[in-house]
Amino acid sequence: RNGNIKKKGKKMTEEEKRIGSNMAYVNGVAILVNFVIIALLIGPDAVGYDTTYGAMTDILQFVAGFSAACVVLVAGKVWDWENNFYFGLMSRIVFVVACIQMLYGVAATATANSVFDSTFNADQVQAMGGATTWFQFVAFGLYGLSLLSVDDGKLPGWGRSVGYGFVVLVLEAQLGALFGLIPATLFVPIFVLGGVVLYPAFIISVGSTISKS
Repeated sequence: RNGNIKKKGKKMTEEEKRIGSNMAYVNGVAILVNFVIIALLIGPDAVGYDTTYGAMTDILQFVAGFSAACVVLVAGKVWDWENNFYFGLMSRIVFVVACIQMLYGVAATATANSVFDSTFNADQVQAMGGATTWFQFVAFGLYGLSLLSVDDGKLPGWGRSVGYGFVVLVLEAQLGALFGLIPATLFVPIFVLGGVVLYPAFIISVGSTISKS
């Protein structure tokens, strides 16, 4: 009999609600500021670790990873990840992805400024982190899709719209990029629209929903 009883999600505390909501805004802002630095100060064609602005972008990447991890944990309670298998699975996967973002977040800067000899230089360490980018985008896309699939009207209408826009764009773009079907000239505007416009808007709508839960 007990096996048929559906578990109820743990009640979210006011502190968790505050943290989840604030971190959603932090995540969106960190991504936007990081993009501005890369696009306007470093330059999109630059290759390797930038000694002038590298520390700033690394710290912003760490902040983005930390804030994303916070949002995922709190959103899990809002949308009851304990009783929604795929949403719970993708929440846990994206939490790990966020930890990887933190892991590589300041690795290149730490390597560049290390007083010890290192097998890898800052450019190589940054490239290692960049090699995981494809899966990170796919994971966040699938996470967004799983959240939207279990949403029962909690998200505002505009949040669902930008969410589906982000999910469709990022998954199609990453699938095309995997097989070399998207030229660089087209990939850049897709990246800007999906990763710099739609994703921040979606995560902010998640934060807004958390604050009203």
